[in-house]
Amino acid sequence: MKKSGIPKRLPFISGYIIFFLLLLSAQLVTKAQNVGDLTNIRTEELTDDQVRKFMIESDRMGLTDDQIVQLALQRGMNPEEVVKLRERVKATRKTLTAGYKADIDHSSASLPSSYQRDSVSSLEQKPLDNFNSVFSQLKSKNFGFDVFNNRRLTFEPNLKLPTPFNYRLAADDELLIDVSGYSEMSYRLKVSNEGLIRIPVAGAVAVSGLTIEEAKRAIVKKLAGTIYANIRSGKTIVDVNLGTIRSMKVTVIGEATLPGTYTLPSLASAYNALYACGGPNLNGSYRNIQVIRNNTTIATIDVYQYLISGSKKNDIRLMDEDVIKINSYDTRIELKGEVKKPGLYDVAPGEKLAQLFKYAGGFTDNAYTDRIQVFRNTSKDRKVTTMPEAQIASAVPVKGDSYVVGKILNRFTNRISIEGAVYRPGEYELSEGLSLVQLINEADGIRDDAFTGRATLHRLKADLSPEIIAFDVEKLLSGELKDIKLKPEDRIKIFSKFDLKEGYFVSIEGQVSAPGIFLYEEGITVQDLILMAGGLKEAASLQRVEISRRVKDANKDSANIKLADSTNIATATIFQQDITLDLKDSAVIPKIVLMPFDEVTIRPAPGYFVQKNAVIEGEIIYSGKYTLQAKNDRISDLVKRSGGLTALAYPKGAVLVRTKNLTRTEQNNSEQGLSNLLKQNYEAGVSPVLLQNQIDLMTRRKSENVGIDLQKILENPQSEYDLFLNDGDTLRIPKQLQTVRVNGEVLYPALVRYDESFRFRDYINKAGGFADRSSKKRPYVVYANGSVKGTKSFLFIKKYPRLSPGAEIFVPSKREKERLRTSEVVSLSVSVATMLAILYNVLKK
Repeated sequence: MKKSGIPKRLPFISGYIIFFLLLLSAQLVTKAQNVGDLTNIRTEELTDDQVRKFMIESDRMGLTDDQIVQLALQRGMNPEEVVKLRERVKATRKTLTAGYKADIDHSSASLPSSYQRDSVSSLEQKPLDNFNSVFSQLKSKNFGFDVFNNRRLTFEPNLKLPTPFNYRLAADDELLIDVSGYSEMSYRLKVSNEGLIRIPVAGAVAVSGLTIEEAKRAIVKKLAGTIYANIRSGKTIVDVNLGTIRSMKVTVIGEATLPGTYTLPSLASAYNALYACGGPNLNGSYRNIQVIRNNTTIATIDVYQYLISGSKKNDIRLMDEDVIKINSYDTRIELKGEVKKPGLYDVAPGEKLAQLFKYAGGFTDNAYTDRIQVFRNTSKDRKVTTMPEAQIASAVPVKGDSYVVGKILNRFTNRISIEGAVYRPGEYELSEGLSLVQLINEADGIRDDAFTGRATLHRLKADLSPEIIAFDVEKLLSGELKDIKLKPEDRIKIFSKFDLKEGYFVSIEGQVSAPGIFLYEEGITVQDLILMAGGLKEAASLQRVEISRRVKDANKDSANIKLADSTNIATATIFQQDITLDLKDSAVIPKIVLMPFDEVTIRPAPGYFVQKNAVIEGEIIYSGKYTLQAKNDRISDLVKRSGGLTALAYPKGAVLVRTKNLTRTEQNNSEQGLSNLLKQNYEAGVSPVLLQNQIDLMTRRKSENVGIDLQKILENPQSEYDLFLNDGDTLRIPKQLQTVRVNGEVLYPALVRYDESFRFRDYINKAGGFADRSSKKRPYVVYANGSVKGTKSFLFIKKYPRLSPGAEIFVPSKREKERLRTSEVVSLSVSVATMLAILYNVLKK
């Protein structure tokens, strides 16, 4: 069978590529733009956007202004520039928060407690390098920096392409020779250090320096003189392909991030080597990178051509022992402000400023292009000038220049606005000679609810200070008042009558379907308000509907009574009204028209009750849910109605489960108790996490057990032991219990058979005895009915609780005692010795 030839494509050499990728990923870890040096930062040249990003990042990391100053000084920033930066940050923060907060003192003392905890001592908690992201906002990146420092852009050479026509074989390359036809055989041969391959049937063939096609001709010629004579007649075909490719050594020197010698695949190009070394460092040029072979520069790479047009001109394939030299930049300028890609740009010889703005993507939509600020170095210091937009095309950048493009002003030259009680409020164009009356007419006039007695015109004076001009709308429109000529940014406000009075409402609560607050309408009655609230509930009382009304003048009828001295001044006027079920007006019932802010209350009818239920389950004749017949139904009544206990019932283990339905007083007492428990346990050294879990469990619990003695209840019905039942109560009666559970700090927590002759310590011994950390003074027992009893101690005598079937013993942990430090032991010893000496002297006398 004819064996298929190997296709003329390079196989993916997984082992070698994994090695190559590991090399690249190792380099990536160390690649980062150095932001540690802030020596050349000049605060006045920072844009507002840079300062705002710096402020947001420092706030995000929880740094206070004092910590920012400390970090900036550590990184070499000039103290004067640090002070300027702090002031600019404060001004920016004040501007951003002026809309919703008057003034913010950003010191730690004014921050919320949770914020303070995050920021206090953050310098001690984190390495200084962790704050580089804050100061990176102040330093511009080199244009092209991200090309060689982007994890998603690897410049990995494609090893699946066909062998390049100009690829020259060398030592360590592997050839795949496939003979097919009358004879079939495959060979995988590696080029030796002498440049030879050795074919088993033909001998050595020199292939070093040959292309694949040249090597194939030499191999075919050699094989034709052997057992493969049919090659000449074409009955046997020879196919030669490249298998595993060799590696090569490339050296990167100059201003590289990681200069050194790199092992790369022989198909790697100059960009692969630049990526492996991290590209140029802070002083490296992106415009002048040389590829040197045999002491001769064979290519010069300009990275900007790749970034702008995608052209990889001069990205030649490297050869063994090639050298890549990254030269220092010659001229570098900075573009800031309203350009699409602000940053540092290398300038090629003869390049104009306009070309650099093209590299930066041009101006943003908000850029002010008429004048551009230029900060330039002189022989002694720096100077600032402005450059008209017309000069950009011919301007030649100078080394160290910084060009700042500002924003256009956020104001209009021909805008006016009108708001309030007009039919078409909004912003309008200020045409020449436009007056106030004309603007009102353009807004389709004033509405019927307009307050015409007084309106306001808000205007900015020549020095931008605001002023207000009041006018009478009615007189203005009638011509009695002289019309007012409008100016840019004028803002007219015509008030509505409804804006000038408190919002009128009435409210209803109690036995209606949708109690709440409703808009007051003139003539509204109680019946109308009930309908608006969805109608009456079944429990609603039709008598004594209460209306409470505000008192406007408590001293109206008692002018001689001083308000501050009076103790019986009325705070509300109360009315009562009866209503009918169909809410119709009746001649017998007086009609009360509601006033603004009236509050209507409809109470439940006396004697109306909703069914309340209790559940009984377990060892009972008829278990299930029972409706309570009276408010004074007790546990014994429920047991009697359910047919009594079964023969296997264990009354001592009966428990009453009560649903939590606390009153406000009970809820307040519960919260206070939880707070006290938290405080006491915290002082006792209990873990805060364990404490919080316990409190969460207690607050989430929907029901709780009530310890009862059912046996006493059945023997003495209607006694103090016989509790009243509540809605939702569940009475659980277990069958005869025969075990006692031992839990807590014992050697082996276990379930122990109940024995009437056993004492407390017997059950502990059945669980292996007390553990080393057990508190022998504080064991307690939880009985089957939910009641709890603890251990009593007198001197060295402990009286443990008696046990009954179904009980559970809990042995708590002993509180860890804090050991005395050496200094405390010495201090205590000295105190005791001093007291003994004093006592001895007293007795001696």
